Amino acid sequence: MYIDAHNHLDYYKDHVAEAIKRIEKEKILTLACAVDVDSYFETKRLASGSELIVPCFGIHPSKAWLFEDKLDTLDYLIKETPVIGEVGLDFHWVKVSDKFNAQRKVFDYFLEKAEDYGKVMNIHTKGAEEEVLERILAYDLVPPIIHWYSGPLDVFWDLLDYGCYFTISVDAGFREETDDLIDLLPMDRILTETDGPDAMEWVMGAYGYPDAVKDVVANIADIKGVSEEEMKEIIFNNFTKLFGEI
Repeated sequence: MYIDAHNHLDYYKDHVAEAIKRIEKEKILTLACAVDVDSYFETKRLASGSELIVPCFGIHPSKAWLFEDKLDTLDYLIKETPVIGEVGLDFHWVKVSDKFNAQRKVFDYFLEKAEDYGKVMNIHTKGAEEEVLERILAYDLVPPIIHWYSGPLDVFWDLLDYGCYFTISVDAGFREETDDLIDLLPMDRILTETDGPDAMEWVMGAYGYPDAVKDVVANIADIKGVSEEEMKEIIFNNFTKLFGEI
């Protein structure tokens, strides 16, 4: 079974039926990450007909300012969700610095709840890697998933020491920095993602259906010097080690 550990099912809009069809055809176990409350409820609705799609609740850093004053209303959703995500900090794409404190407040709340409920977190770190690390280290968490990491290597090693898993995305085989990260990653900490559907358009101008994860696995396998089938099995085993049955 393939693993797509970070996807945005609700972003497929008119293409969602085709996306789900491909998930079912290729047997892609998919963590469908929400970016806010409405996104989570829509993701739950879309995923209701598939046992391969796991709806995940989170508040994306770009949406944090909308929720900083109503965090207590999110507790029941955090308790309900099998996986927390997408959450984290972003000081790169989010250009308005006066919204950074809202990100910190929301992320800290999710970290506290993740510790309380023993939930795996799917964490966004872009441009805020040092602060994300500092905050993670303050909590006793189930090993988090670090989504599409592109930050400093010293932070990478510290996150790895904490026990984090790292998703490799659709730029595998196309971006030197990502290929270098794949080379450094221990086999037992690798997961795959598509960040669909938008990520494929960023990387190569193509629409990103979930079966793009097959190419991600192939490119990782090539860099690691193993067969595609062996790499696929390793990634699946990593996922099941982290989650068991979800």
